[in-house]
Amino acid sequence: MKLGIRMTNAKIHVCVIDDGVCEDEICTFKNVQIGNGKVINTFNVCKKNSHGTGCAKVIVKHAEKDTLISSVSILNRQCKGNIQSLCTAFEWCVENDVDIINLSLGSIFFKDKELLLSAVNHCAENGIVIVGATSNEGYVTYPASFTNVLGVRSFDEKEKSGCVARYDTNLGFGLFETQGSEKICISGIEKTTSWCNSVAAPQFTAKIINVYEEGISPIAIRNMFGNKLLKINCFGIDWASKAYVQNINGLIPEWCVCKIVDNEMEISLDIADTVITQKADDIKKWSEAGKNIIYIGDDVIDYEGNDRYVWSKYNRIKQIHYNQIAQQDISGVPVIFIKGVCALKYIYGLEKMFKEKDYHAYSISHSILYELYGITYIPTEIMDADKLNNFIRNELYYKLGDILLYDISGIDERTAAKNVKMLPDIIIDATEKDVTISSEYGSRVVADYIESVGNYIIELLEEEGRENDEQ
Repeated sequence: MKLGIRMTNAKIHVCVIDDGVCEDEICTFKNVQIGNGKVINTFNVCKKNSHGTGCAKVIVKHAEKDTLISSVSILNRQCKGNIQSLCTAFEWCVENDVDIINLSLGSIFFKDKELLLSAVNHCAENGIVIVGATSNEGYVTYPASFTNVLGVRSFDEKEKSGCVARYDTNLGFGLFETQGSEKICISGIEKTTSWCNSVAAPQFTAKIINVYEEGISPIAIRNMFGNKLLKINCFGIDWASKAYVQNINGLIPEWCVCKIVDNEMEISLDIADTVITQKADDIKKWSEAGKNIIYIGDDVIDYEGNDRYVWSKYNRIKQIHYNQIAQQDISGVPVIFIKGVCALKYIYGLEKMFKEKDYHAYSISHSILYELYGITYIPTEIMDADKLNNFIRNELYYKLGDILLYDISGIDERTAAKNVKMLPDIIIDATEKDVTISSEYGSRVVADYIESVGNYIIELLEEEGRENDEQ
């Protein structure tokens, strides 16, 4: 239960995290800035035409309920900031009983995802609704693409107006589209904003204010503005924080994307927000008990969860089906097939190693368990190679992937190449004894260490890059 503001007055507390809100234009409840990781009270030194002031103007213009507008400035005069400041701003919102956050900014850098995800889910656990703008260039944006954030973009067609919810497999789940331009008054002069996603965000923030009730969730908001297509409520499991594993502990390693609680059952269930299960019959029971569900069984279930997140292979099948964006060119992305009994060790380890070296490896597998390790699960039920290929290529393109890692355990190399419509640049065969790496330069047996395999792969890719530059 949230304490403080919600207990003392009926106004909805909205925080604009941006480059500051000018108090000469907008009466702010609290006005702070983040510097060197610390929160400091700020005097009214913000420019009247600041980006944050414009966002606050749009919110106030359309909000029909009483609001308190607070400002947390994390951007400098060049509108640049860092992820650490944004995470500190999220924590400030938790501590100051904010109800709704307007975030007309974000990051497309893949290494920012992990830090932001933890901060966003902490806000969600405390009942805060976050509205986040997506990149104007269309790339996957953090945190707008997270399930616990209402990602927003403007309509492509400028004659449209209003707001709809729809699936967009590459730009976020249940993406909202709004008009994207606005007339606002600054210093008594009416101005028309540019057409962009950062204006669409406060437009939708105002719509949420008008329907807001304490305890409202992103699921409820999506259903409120959605349509008949919204029969599932998530594409991935980025919302999971603490999970109770029902009778399948041996299948879940320490690499899981969320914390596994496996102490005494009653205690574990009490602190867990999610249950991981293989039994389809238990989905309704756990959902009604207030738990989110990750179903890793074989059945393709069609369960509509209206108040809890429920993920299964059905969600991924639908995500691939709804992917209607034109196929993007990824011809320059190296493709690495990984097979053998130790494939999981290497696809997980190499992705982590490449990340440390600032290479974004996008990983896929046909094992549903791999989704729990942050590796994209591709159901074998998808028989349409064109749909599958289009999905993988778009994921790579819009997530700015540098390398494709493909666990081909259980399928042959020919089928795998057909799925991605590309021949592999490198094939890794990881057995319990050794690792064989094959490429156009021949085959080499490498020591059974992630670092050894990863460094040799980087050598191969750099050599190939030099040859391409010389041609």
